[in-house]
Amino acid sequence: MKKRSLFLILVIITTCFTGCNYNFIVPEEIIVPTEPVSYSIQIQPIFTNKCVECHKPGGDSPDLTVGNSYNQIVPSQINVATPVNSRIYSFPAPSTSTHTWKKYSLNEANLVLIWIEEGAKNN
Repeated sequence: MKKRSLFLILVIITTCFTGCNYNFIVPEEIIVPTEPVSYSIQIQPIFTNKCVECHKPGGDSPDLTVGNSYNQIVPSQINVATPVNSRIYSFPAPSTSTHTWKKYSLNEANLVLIWIEEGAKNN
């Protein structure tokens, strides 16, 4: 009887410890660029990877495909005076977005914001 009780307690303890599943969320580290942000090298690839599935010729406005995106968002989607209010930043931003499909990662949002703060140049 003692052996059964001991065995049952051991099974219960083992089940409790092995039944727990912990998913640790590692926060994304924000990368601060040391040089000016390049539209063609850093910003356009974000649009290409995340946005052009819908934002393309004949799709949702603005057209964010290569060769068209800059003229589609500057100046209509950019607010250089208050960069955080720029629609191209705030609409898909991870913390404030109401965009239902895709959102920027923290680093992507940071790059877009810095690019706007630097004057939203076509570089």
